[in-house]
Amino acid sequence: MKATNKAMLYEAVSEFIQLHAFDHLLDNELAQLKSVLNAWTLSEEGHEMQELTNKLIPLLSKVNFFVESISPAAIQLWFYALSYNEIPISGMMQDLSNTNELVN
Repeated sequence: MKATNKAMLYEAVSEFIQLHAFDHLLDNELAQLKSVLNAWTLSEEGHEMQELTNKLIPLLSKVNFFVESISPAAIQLWFYALSYNEIPISGMMQDLSNTNELVN
């Protein structure tokens, strides 16, 4: 089941990359996101996976939900993938609100 959850997160991140939700990242940040995600997907439960998760969370929190091509279904997949992989959404939401504030 864990492999399915990892595949779901990998798919969600890949979809958000295709939908341009990470276009604002510098090339090296995007490369780091892809590298950490690939290593995380291949890792087994334990210390290494926890270290990779800690590296992955700040990168995932840089997603831009305000790209017009992102659908509600894509957002739903994103949050399902995060929750099924026990990635703390609450901390990420704080990061998202800080980086995606609407200007009045």
